[in-house]
Amino acid sequence: MDFQRDYILRMIQMMGDLMRRLAEKLEDRQRGRMLSDACREFCGMSLETGEQLEAASLREMLAPVPRFMLSELLAAKADMVAMPVGDAEELKLKALRLLSSLHEEGQLCDLRAERLVTLKVAVFPLLTAADLMDCARFFFQAEQFDQMEDALFQAVELSGSDAQESNRLEAIDLLRKASRAPENTLALCGMTSHELRQSARDLETENQASVFDDITHEQENHE
Repeated sequence: MDFQRDYILRMIQMMGDLMRRLAEKLEDRQRGRMLSDACREFCGMSLETGEQLEAASLREMLAPVPRFMLSELLAAKADMVAMPVGDAEELKLKALRLLSSLHEEGQLCDLRAERLVTLKVAVFPLLTAADLMDCARFFFQAEQFDQMEDALFQAVELSGSDAQESNRLEAIDLLRKASRAPENTLALCGMTSHELRQSARDLETENQASVFDDITHEQENHE
């Protein structure tokens, strides 16, 4: 694992210090320079390069730690530097994709779930089913099962025909796994084991109804 809790907390504290220094600067050019310098230090590239490359390429290029830091820096620029309409949302979308791609890093998910919630709300209209599935996996690791459930149903609803079945099956599996969490863990996110099992059953029933409709439609066509 690339992340340990104390190390993540130090990086988050460092980002908080950077944000305070950015707020003291009067010019966007100074803020942009500070962010790019930090990106070179922690990610091995300029922030401008990080903005230009696709999120999928960055996921392949960057190890977990620099990927996390690039996500933080992109989100910081979106919040702290004035830019044309839509550009800030694109930076936040890339920040979300980089952060949610780290859904196997349990310590990070636990400490950065609130940040992912904020990013998800900010760019929700731009999200794809794949984005939402990554968010759901991240929230599962963070034991934020209410957020996970929302993201799973949103992902299944948005999924195209090719991905819908695999996303639905994974969603059912995650919901059932979450339903087996300790009661106090479930209570912290306002969920119960019964509610999560019911959500899994709803997805199963929804698929059975869809299959029945398809069969009926085919029979009607043949007639």
